[in-house]
Amino acid sequence: MKLIYPSAKGFAKAMEAVWNIIDEGLFKFTKEGINLMAMDPSQISMIVFNMPKEAFLEYNLDEERNIGLDIDYFKKVLKRAKQNELLELVFDDGRLNVAFTTDKTRREFKIPLLDLVESYNKEPSIEYNNYVKINAEPLKDVVNDANIVSTYVKFIITPDGFSAEAKSETGVVKEHFEVGDDLVEVKAETGARALYPISYLNDILKATRKGDLITLMVETDKPLRMEFNLEGANIKYYLAPASEE
Repeated sequence: MKLIYPSAKGFAKAMEAVWNIIDEGLFKFTKEGINLMAMDPSQISMIVFNMPKEAFLEYNLDEERNIGLDIDYFKKVLKRAKQNELLELVFDDGRLNVAFTTDKTRREFKIPLLDLVESYNKEPSIEYNNYVKINAEPLKDVVNDANIVSTYVKFIITPDGFSAEAKSETGVVKEHFEVGDDLVEVKAETGARALYPISYLNDILKATRKGDLITLMVETDKPLRMEFNLEGANIKYYLAPASEE
């Protein structure tokens, strides 16, 4: 197995979406690309990560493999990436070799593997009839504003747009967006509202950048589905709702 990705720092940025919520994970290296499906340790959020083979400069796979990694260890290695370096991933002798290369330099790390079993192979079977497409920065602002008064925020989708509310004994925050520069699209077949924990939303949104477009799918009192693309990878998160009580 030998994979070459055009930007080591870009790959690290994509993997930030993974290491923000899980400690270890089983990566599937398939003919179509790299896949990961995992729950965070609290079992409240799930990530579905897919980086298709088309994102790579070279994608040679002798056979499909499942590779278990200590995500924190992998993170420490990937954060050593520098500008203008390529990333090379090679499976060899029971380890994952990670190399950062340029025309004249090569730095290589050998990462031990974890013996992990597949825990999840299906996404939640929820039919989403309501969604919005919103830019990352205003969505981060919504979550940070709500965090001033509460540890939870309510997302509301209606034909009129997207709203967020947070309240507690210390105050109330309400925000509303109609389709425009920040809110790109709204679909509200039935309308929906649900309450979600802010700390998990913050972890999920950390990897996003200004200009990233996020799809938020909401059904009343059902898990949130958040989706965006990052450095050639498609990222999906599911987040369990909180009780109104």
